[in-house]
Amino acid sequence: MFAKNTAKTTAVAGTALAMSLGSLVMAAPAQAATSPGPAIAKQALGQYTSTNAEVQKRKFEGDAKDGDTEKNNCNFYTGFWTAKANLRWDRTSAPRTGTITNHQACGTSKGYMYIKVNGVWKKTWTSVKWTSRAWCADFAKYTWYWGEAKITDLNASADSFRLYGKKNHTWHTKAEVKRPTNPYKPKPGDVVSYDNNGDGKADHVGVVTSYNSARKMYHSVEGNTSLEQLTYKKDQRATAGRVIGFTSPVAR
Repeated sequence: MFAKNTAKTTAVAGTALAMSLGSLVMAAPAQAATSPGPAIAKQALGQYTSTNAEVQKRKFEGDAKDGDTEKNNCNFYTGFWTAKANLRWDRTSAPRTGTITNHQACGTSKGYMYIKVNGVWKKTWTSVKWTSRAWCADFAKYTWYWGEAKITDLNASADSFRLYGKKNHTWHTKAEVKRPTNPYKPKPGDVVSYDNNGDGKADHVGVVTSYNSARKMYHSVEGNTSLEQLTYKKDQRATAGRVIGFTSPVAR
């Protein structure tokens, strides 16, 4: 009798568990996809604050020597996207707006890429040849890629982020940030777009790492700044004159 009751109880418990699991499975599709924003912001800050010797080199333009600032647009992030061995090779081999011809002037440093190892794509710590090109968008795209965001249609053009936002309905203009009611609040992982020549298109971008809604101020990490390096910028006005808007990433 005891064994029979035990079996019956176990069967009922198993049925209840199955029903619970079934409910969870049924409910899953209704859940919103996790935003890749926090992971992107972490990537951006990590590139700036890392103590890894190879990653520290990426902060400066030059020939891949730590602290070198030759101002020749040579940089790791463009090298990542233009490496033909990289699974995510962007199909370009020549610079878009580089200042040198890339024959021997750019050096190499280590970084992760998905490359083929014995016929299988594998995340590998390997040499990346630096390449000369205006690289603010290459840096932002890099953080989105490793932050698990969709990067389709993004390229080396800063304005590709604005166009991405329009296409994916995640573009938020400065006017939306200024709204007195229900303003848009930039989020970590958003890309801020700047227009320096007044043509309405982005010619520089940065990755937002934090936002103070009360002060309408954001922090960001940006590549290819006027300092010719990766720069962590603090307390910038989200409604500043050259800011034209913010693009939120779409989960991959």
